[in-house]
Amino acid sequence: MSKLTVVVDNTVGMSRLAGEHGLSLWLEHAGVRVLYDTGAGVALMPNLERLGLDPAALDAVVLSHGHYDHTGGLAALLAARGGVTDLWCHPDVFAGHLHDQGDGSAYDIGPPLGRQEAYEKLGARFNFIRENTSPWPGITLLAAIARTTDFEGPAPGLVVRGPRGLVPDPFHDDLALLVAGDSGPVVLTGCAHAGVINVLRAAEELSDEPIAALVGGTHLGPAPPAQQARALEELAARPALHLVSGHCTGPAMNAILARVLGERFLPLAAGMSLEL
Repeated sequence: MSKLTVVVDNTVGMSRLAGEHGLSLWLEHAGVRVLYDTGAGVALMPNLERLGLDPAALDAVVLSHGHYDHTGGLAALLAARGGVTDLWCHPDVFAGHLHDQGDGSAYDIGPPLGRQEAYEKLGARFNFIRENTSPWPGITLLAAIARTTDFEGPAPGLVVRGPRGLVPDPFHDDLALLVAGDSGPVVLTGCAHAGVINVLRAAEELSDEPIAALVGGTHLGPAPPAQQARALEELAARPALHLVSGHCTGPAMNAILARVLGERFLPLAAGMSLEL
């Protein structure tokens, strides 16, 4: 049996847990324990302790992309574990992710320690991937997710520096997980910056049966209205799909998703435990 525990999210489902703008999911599958993202840095370690999850038991950490709210707890986790920790991610995690302030300037929203070497000094051993990879049985890392939809584009305000100034962040590092759950394939997303429907399509290409669930952030909250509408149509058109969304989805969009998907929707919250 596969089990997923929500360690960090914007909202909490247990009063003794800390909430923050971030995401971290603890996955147990076929004897392997993987932490997907590490939150923004404040909630991870106390929530792990309160949930009875031992960082020393982890086999690896996977980073969905290089934003602070997904990498912020990494330094503390590495320090607590000591020794070597395997990390799986796309090399563009360190590509210089920025937030445009609208006046020609931008501020850094990447990993708090900034450079790969800083994390290696704490014991990180990076396994960089640029294509779909299956490090463990029943778990596939979806990398280089193809942009096949005509309605999912760059996220407003998220940029990198190009040769002639700020340009939309392409998020080549966006990485999702495909897990062979007992009830069908399950997709885990950090923010789905590649587009939540693009992520679903990438998973569907590898699956022999419909995707049973998508769990994590969808980034539909800040998406343009036209993109929201088309994504809602696509999600509703997959009758086997259950959605458990939070973080960058936002409470307003979660309310819409609940109305559109009905019993196929659950809001994400720290402390939640799901059998996959």
